[in-house]
Amino acid sequence: MPDQPDYLKIATEAARAAGAVLAEGTDLRTVNFQDAKDVKLKADVESEKLIRKLLSDATGLPIIGEEQGGDETLPTRDELYWVVDPLDGTYNYLRGLPACCVSIGLMRGLEPVVGVVYDFNADELFAGAAGWGLTCNGQPLTPWWPEEKQHAVLCTGFPHGRDYGDTALRGFIKDVQSFAKIRMIGSAALALTYVAIGRMDVYTEDTIRLWDIAGGLALAAASGATVSVVPSKNNKPFAYNVWVGGRKEWLPGG
Repeated sequence: MPDQPDYLKIATEAARAAGAVLAEGTDLRTVNFQDAKDVKLKADVESEKLIRKLLSDATGLPIIGEEQGGDETLPTRDELYWVVDPLDGTYNYLRGLPACCVSIGLMRGLEPVVGVVYDFNADELFAGAAGWGLTCNGQPLTPWWPEEKQHAVLCTGFPHGRDYGDTALRGFIKDVQSFAKIRMIGSAALALTYVAIGRMDVYTEDTIRLWDIAGGLALAAASGATVSVVPSKNNKPFAYNVWVGGRKEWLPGG
């Protein structure tokens, strides 16, 4: 089996290959499914097919992906597996907004091992691994986060599976109002990446799916950020409540 640097190389090559396809084809914006909160495109399907083939051929490891799913017990077991979001920020992609990416993570249980997030619009490929560090297009990165929470930027989102009730939203407002700024960009993978590299300072989201966050979690762990991932109370497969921040003391209840 490949060692850790090879896993990173394999994930990088798969992300670049998928990103090249996504950056090119306008026909990939064909809508396969849409409801009040979600949209699925031909792009999601074709990108995942390509990534799955490349990862499977190179490693033989099991894969969880947004389009084809995977073994729901993998996050509870002590073995390596891939987690793929073939196009994170699908609605942005559909509307021509550049905040979208390919995300690939290698995990052991809920521990992030290797992560690659490829912003194909900006041609920025972020890669990181435990004990290896963080890079953008091969160049090492060291994040900077402010000392004070009142100067920090929080990035978040409202996935379609979360609780939109009044009580939940009031709790959300209470948790985030102490930050200087709040941003929503429509891509959890990019939001996590921006925290990892220091463009933002905290990312939090409830009931977010594992494929949305796996790649970015590895980048955050490689950068030295604090990472908290707990199963969502709604019991949906692969759904988690996530908090990632540059300062441990900003963790709610910390």
